[in-house]
Amino acid sequence: MFAKALFLALIPSILAVNHAVTVGANNALSFTPTTVVAAVGDTVTFTVVSRNHSTTTTNFSGAVCPPPVGGVGVNGWDSGFLSDLDGSQPKFVYTVKDTLPHFAACMQAAGAHCRAGMTFALNPTASQTYAQFLKNAEAS
Repeated sequence: MFAKALFLALIPSILAVNHAVTVGANNALSFTPTTVVAAVGDTVTFTVVSRNHSTTTTNFSGAVCPPPVGGVGVNGWDSGFLSDLDGSQPKFVYTVKDTLPHFAACMQAAGAHCRAGMTFALNPTASQTYAQFLKNAEAS
């Protein structure tokens, strides 16, 4: 009985998926991929491969850039600045806590990276699309 209960308790972590996101590939101001659809319990691993960047949740519209220190929203995140200037390829792992849409960007250079399109969406919706978020960031 105990073994069955333990197995049932572990099912969510067994089924969890890790979504890999590369930050700054080819020295670009980018997240690759720009969008991830994930379930509760999944993880998103952001790996910085160039320069010094953050992944920080921000508003979908309005004051998008720069994302504020600490991030925006319940279950938002802020990696802080992660530098690959030494070639260490630092990682930030976020465990998905809900399936609501979350929008993130790099807060480097007072929002210049964000306005240049260094943006990311977790679980975007038909009414809050990545394409619209990108436009909002570029215009902020």
